[in-house]
Amino acid sequence: MLTGELVWEFGQNTLSLSPDFAERLGFPRASADTIGITCFRDRIVREDLDLVYERMSRSFLRAEPMVNVYGIHLADGTIRRVRSLSQWKMSDAGKPTLFTASIAEVQSRIHTAIEDEFIERVIDLRFLAERAEDDRYRQIVDRMLREIWMQRRPT
Repeated sequence: MLTGELVWEFGQNTLSLSPDFAERLGFPRASADTIGITCFRDRIVREDLDLVYERMSRSFLRAEPMVNVYGIHLADGTIRRVRSLSQWKMSDAGKPTLFTASIAEVQSRIHTAIEDEFIERVIDLRFLAERAEDDRYRQIVDRMLREIWMQRRPT
């Protein structure tokens, strides 16, 4: 199963990838901490690129995790569907400085971008519900999240 970590510092032209992840993608192990952004981008299936970048930019001013599902080219020529859980790390001044993503191959059925978008919105609701004085809203959203979790768990 393909897994790995990706870290990008805002304003830089390189990414840091965990060594095994870089190796599976066909990058030399020695340069796993300095992969060119364009090199990594070229590994993402072209049809998925617009969605990935649109969602990254939309999440730029939010600190909540974001889920992406996309295809990625491995060094052996195969394409694997992966899910990445990404988040912007903020500076003390509240500015995004570091983008981190935990990437794992999707083993169960492939979920659509629409499903992932829906879940992202439900998670947004969960954070909003935390602010409400009446905790019934949080309970409603929690029930929804539990149901989604049970439906989407790998079999």
